[in-house]
Amino acid sequence: MTLTIFTLCSANYLAHAKTLGESVRRHHPEARFVIGLVDRVPSDLPPGFLHACEVLPVEQLKLPGFADMAARYNVVELNTAVKPFYLEHLYAAPEPPAVVIYLDPDIVLFSPMTRVLERLRTHHLIFTPHSCTPDDNPTVVDYEQAMLSTGVFNLGFLATSRSDETMRFLRWWQKRLFAYCYYRPGTGLFVDQIWTVLAPAYFESSFIERDPGHNTAYWNLFERRMTCDAGRWIVNDRHPLVFFHFSNYNPDKPEKLANRAWPAVPTFAERPELVPLYAAYRAALLRHGYPAVHGIKCQLGLPMGGKVPPPASAPKRFAGKVLATLPASLRGALGRTAGFVSRHCGAAS
Repeated sequence: MTLTIFTLCSANYLAHAKTLGESVRRHHPEARFVIGLVDRVPSDLPPGFLHACEVLPVEQLKLPGFADMAARYNVVELNTAVKPFYLEHLYAAPEPPAVVIYLDPDIVLFSPMTRVLERLRTHHLIFTPHSCTPDDNPTVVDYEQAMLSTGVFNLGFLATSRSDETMRFLRWWQKRLFAYCYYRPGTGLFVDQIWTVLAPAYFESSFIERDPGHNTAYWNLFERRMTCDAGRWIVNDRHPLVFFHFSNYNPDKPEKLANRAWPAVPTFAERPELVPLYAAYRAALLRHGYPAVHGIKCQLGLPMGGKVPPPASAPKRFAGKVLATLPASLRGALGRTAGFVSRHCGAAS
């Protein structure tokens, strides 16, 4: 089974992507690992910084309408909006892989994804929910409310296998993210993630992976106990840790497990078993050049926190031009007129 694993990031997350890549090479040496750079390669990277890395800058994909997306979306929105386009591009390789798996750059593999690869023999799309256990603890209820605003599945992970249904899913997802990949929790819009709530209803070969060794993160630690036995991490005493998601961890503030105000994040005092896990991750980030890149200013997408919605008339000015650049299949799906694109861009703005 030929396998491609990829991540997406701006230049300031290249150390994270290299750390992920190191773990991929350790546990899946047979895989092609690609860093999708949703940015331009900085001219001042240290010599050899990207040595042995396969980097695919987003502008090399020549996506129709990409300039419009970069003008409307902030950095996070843009990084997530291009995900299904990268998936389709990777499947279009001269020797197409059987499987393409996406992992966020702040993920590390600790075991091979054997279970996922086996599932992909009978399913074409695999998602992981943020958590799998109902609990009446007030903090857990807070997390459930957050899921209702941001999506049931965490899109730091997505596994796909090559099939007609996967291609249908990608084209459906592309159309939504082209116009509606905004970071607006509680409005029905939350980047690429919230759209996948619909995937199991629309695409019959979807599978929800509930094994607790997959996509363990601060938001599901309430249901997952971590132990380390001879260097091997185990979840709930019997599940090998396959990958851990160090979401919102800042190596410049190593005393915090995650830099979130709400919902409440466990502390290292409450979960002391996680101290060596996070310390090893921080050391890996530093080893892969975090100090050299974390302050790089992104060159594509609007800055976070500084976005001003465009005037209502703005989508109308570029709608016809964007529509004309799209392939016929995507043009037809988006609508037969430029007005369709205008309405959608206007509503999303």
